[in-house]
Amino acid sequence: MRANILVVLLVLLVGIGASLLLIPRGGELALQKFRDRDYDSARAVYEERYAAGDRGGATVMPLTRLSLAQGDVERAIALTEEFIVAEPSSIEARELLNRLYQDAQRPGDYLENLTVLAELRHSADLYRELAYAAGFRNRMALKADALARYCALAPDDVEAQQELAALLAARGDHAGAVDRLLYADDRAQGNIGADSREMLMSLLIDLGRAEDAFGRARRWLGEQPTVAAMIGLASQLAAASRPDLGLRLIEPQVIGPQGTGRKPALALELTYIDLLIAADRREEARTRLSALSGPVEDTQFGRLLALALSAGQAQEALRAAKGRDLRLVPDWVLAGLAETALRDGDRPFLDRLHHELGEGFLVDYPVLAANIALGRGDADAAARWAERGLAGSALTLGDRLAVIRILDRAGRRAAASAAFDRLALSDSLSDDRSPGDQLPDDQLEELAALFIDLDRAPAGLDWFAARRQAKPSPAAYQGWARLAAKAGDPDAVADWLAAQPVLPAALLQDIAGSAAERAVADRRAAPLALVAAQRAFALDPSPRSRLAVAAAFTATGKPAEALPLLAPLLDQGGAEVEAAYIAALDGAGRSEELARHLTAKLAKGGLTDVEEQGIAYLLLDHKAYRAALPLLRVRAERLGGDWLAAYADAAAKANALPDLAALLQRQAVAAPLAEAEDSLYRGTLEKLGRKADLRRYLLARATDDRLPVERRREPASALLALGDKAGAQQALQRLAAAQGPQSDDFRQLAYLWGPRPPPAALDWLEVRAKAAAGPAEQAAWYDRLAELGGGARVTAGLVTQAGPPTQPALKAPYIEALASAGKGKELAVALRAALREETAPDRLRRYARLAEQTGQRTAAGEAWTALLAQKPEDADALRQLGMLAYDENRLADAERLLRRFTARGPDDYEAHYFLGEALTALKRPAAAAPFYRTALAQLRARGVRGDAAVLTEANLLNRLGKVDDAVALFESLRKRRPGDRQLKADYASMLIENGRLPEARRVLALP
Repeated sequence: MRANILVVLLVLLVGIGASLLLIPRGGELALQKFRDRDYDSARAVYEERYAAGDRGGATVMPLTRLSLAQGDVERAIALTEEFIVAEPSSIEARELLNRLYQDAQRPGDYLENLTVLAELRHSADLYRELAYAAGFRNRMALKADALARYCALAPDDVEAQQELAALLAARGDHAGAVDRLLYADDRAQGNIGADSREMLMSLLIDLGRAEDAFGRARRWLGEQPTVAAMIGLASQLAAASRPDLGLRLIEPQVIGPQGTGRKPALALELTYIDLLIAADRREEARTRLSALSGPVEDTQFGRLLALALSAGQAQEALRAAKGRDLRLVPDWVLAGLAETALRDGDRPFLDRLHHELGEGFLVDYPVLAANIALGRGDADAAARWAERGLAGSALTLGDRLAVIRILDRAGRRAAASAAFDRLALSDSLSDDRSPGDQLPDDQLEELAALFIDLDRAPAGLDWFAARRQAKPSPAAYQGWARLAAKAGDPDAVADWLAAQPVLPAALLQDIAGSAAERAVADRRAAPLALVAAQRAFALDPSPRSRLAVAAAFTATGKPAEALPLLAPLLDQGGAEVEAAYIAALDGAGRSEELARHLTAKLAKGGLTDVEEQGIAYLLLDHKAYRAALPLLRVRAERLGGDWLAAYADAAAKANALPDLAALLQRQAVAAPLAEAEDSLYRGTLEKLGRKADLRRYLLARATDDRLPVERRREPASALLALGDKAGAQQALQRLAAAQGPQSDDFRQLAYLWGPRPPPAALDWLEVRAKAAAGPAEQAAWYDRLAELGGGARVTAGLVTQAGPPTQPALKAPYIEALASAGKGKELAVALRAALREETAPDRLRRYARLAEQTGQRTAAGEAWTALLAQKPEDADALRQLGMLAYDENRLADAERLLRRFTARGPDDYEAHYFLGEALTALKRPAAAAPFYRTALAQLRARGVRGDAAVLTEANLLNRLGKVDDAVALFESLRKRRPGDRQLKADYASMLIENGRLPEARRVLALP
């Protein structure tokens, strides 16, 4: 800012001679003082003349220059503005005001003045400058007007014409934009930019002047067009939704050479095919694609496949891709090829895609990617893609159902349920929704299945009832029947079935299965299950239908009739058949037959693990826990895992928990228990009330070196939860001894000790420090000892007959100990010794803070200086050294350091304030003003401010010449702190400084 003022001043001083004739004879003394650079005296004379009413140029112009010479830009602006009010047509004054607005960084005022100046001068350069300034301020109407005036004065500036056209088009004046572009194109003889060409063609087409657009394109091509030019213009016409014009444009070059036996360039041929597809002439496009012969270069191969897919030749594209480098193919084309391969069951091509390209090309096709992953047997990848698709917003409602089914098939039931619940299914019932939010009939069966599979049958029944009413269809009724059998009125479903003589067997089987399951709790569903099952069996006498009829007989209270149907199925086995047979035996009261059946299966031997598992769970399902225990115990000891969990559950229900505890205790002695077994053993001991055994087990586990460290921490916490603080400390001490004093284990141990650890804890820390392997480890332990109140122990341990420690690693804990003990002088000596070798910025920063805390300002300054040597732009060091320099009245140093700090743009009003104070003390108030303003803005931006901040604000207002505002703040402080003598003194000092002596006397209570 100051440099700009000086430049203006020099310019004005050069012209001072021309202004002499304007100065009245009475002002010769003022002019002489001006020449002698006695600006204060000269300005006083001119101010008197101005105050006396002399507002002519002979007074205003010198006074403006004198204000500038003394750095008072705002006064210069005010004078010039007032002069222009009287002389609005003064070009010289407006040009001066323009420069002043720029120096004062007042772009809005600059723009308004420039608008008037351009009108007065009627200069092309000024209109161009006005257009730029208006655009910068987002004044687009003004920019358009200025550009139009500029173009009228500079008609050969084709670039400006195009810029104006783009602006007019953006503002909706398409006709005006076209006129400008046509004019520019004619002036440039067809050489306007590509963007302007595209805009012109698009606007002409939008205005119904397609033939004009075509004519321009033909003109741009010339008599011997290049392939690139033809492709570019044809593509622009296609982009403007007129591929037919693009075809007309290049057809002579594509069709013509064929008549002469010459082939067009492949790139042009492919463009022609692309335009045929865009014009919905796909049969012609396929014909030309099929006619292409010979190998295609790599650069055109991807485009060729894309055209084949767009023309409906997916199979041909897939065959062409085999044996070629897939990296040449665009991602969307690869997705189309993958979808074709998935539909055709082409697993080798899918594997090749995954092996060579990974999955990145499918980023925009999550449903396809998930299905491909499932097709490749990768459930984790399928779930990951499905969740990515759900996280976006581009999927239709049908796609979202497909993705949810994929999640379910991939074993992510919870995620599938959550995603299903988030669907806006109620919105799909409205005809006002977008096509993507509608659900066609062919997807209703999938929706009904999801409602059932995800345990949302009641909600599904409501939805299908609404769908049946809003959009009746066979699919809607069948979906309703499936869900009503599961959660609705069985009688209503039975009535509907009676009215439907022909229904799919699969639907009848689903209804029978749901009704049979429901009949266990709701007997009304049993007749429905039987009717549906018998109809399904009549249509399809398969094992599934036979099993459904048997289950329905059992559900309707006729288990004896189910047994003959189930007997032929027993040899085929299966969990459902076994369950149905056992249920029928149980329902028929044939307990002995049931027992014989299970016993016979076990006696036969040769059972697989799955069969043994089935028998065990059958016993459990029928609550024969005591009978199941021997089998479960053997499998639990041999296999563990789920079998141990099953044994534990049975033992609890059979009142055999002591046997379970004995089993787990033997396993714990042999090897550390896994997490599940560990949790089970603890829970068993708790249920048995054996707390002493539990504490012993936890302590043994927490100190068992066979376990990794992370698995030994939790038992320590468990001991603490049991109230065994001593045991927890013992466990944590062992962990901390191995992991070091920076570990989480030590922090937890320190927390248990509390802020004043017992002597035994300090003894333990001291022992660890003395037993440390090296100086670095020893220093770390001594650091913790000092932090926890063992400073005296640290100094005693580190100080030898030769004096304080000399090893660099041990100096830090020694200094920390001195700080914690408040030994400032000793700390300063130790710190200076450490600074000779220390280079780590964090350690130097810590030393400086410790010195400040103990009142050792000189030592702190040395530490900050050392830090600044390592990090020349360290903000903390610059600030603290700058403040220290100010406090010590080293004003030049304070300015240098605080300038470097504030140049980083910190939100630190104190730094800006004291930099301003340093500059003020150096007799440079103009330079201090910006920093005062910044400090004031930052201070006011703060939320809650205390009295100290208010006092600082008052001082800032005083420095900025806003004395009345400063007085108001001082008065508010006096009311809150009437007895504060220092505040009263500061207030009075400010008043005296500003010559307000009566008010100062009042504040000081002087006569």
